[in-house]
Amino acid sequence: MPGPVVNGVRHAASIKASLDEESVTSHLPLMAEGTIRLLLLNSGDLLMARLRSTTDPDGQTAYQLIRPRRVVGSEDGENPWRLEPYLKGFTSQSSLVLFKHALASVLEPDGLLLQAYSDETAQECPYEETPVERLKRAFQEFTDSLDA
Repeated sequence: MPGPVVNGVRHAASIKASLDEESVTSHLPLMAEGTIRLLLLNSGDLLMARLRSTTDPDGQTAYQLIRPRRVVGSEDGENPWRLEPYLKGFTSQSSLVLFKHALASVLEPDGLLLQAYSDETAQECPYEETPVERLKRAFQEFTDSLDA
């Protein structure tokens, strides 16, 4: 029967393996539940994540954040921001629950930020359409519904 030192070494190795596994994530399709949003927390942090509505144990509104990334200002001339994994090194979980009182605002992300987030987190995101393209698509969907 192995002693506590062997168990500790084995446990440390499994933690390293779980951190390595986190970087290999499955692809989330466009139609996956939830929408990708930019979140302003009461703490002042900006997070980007796929957002699903849920409830806490008391029945109050809460949000599940899937593959959250912290948006940080950058001095790089190419992008004014960069994305960092949220809580990396603290947990191997790729989603977390955020209670309503911790959230200041839910925002629509910029198209370039949305694309960078979807590339980094292996999620399919809607392509950015111009208002004319949206109108054309809506008209096409309307005429298709009349034909059916």
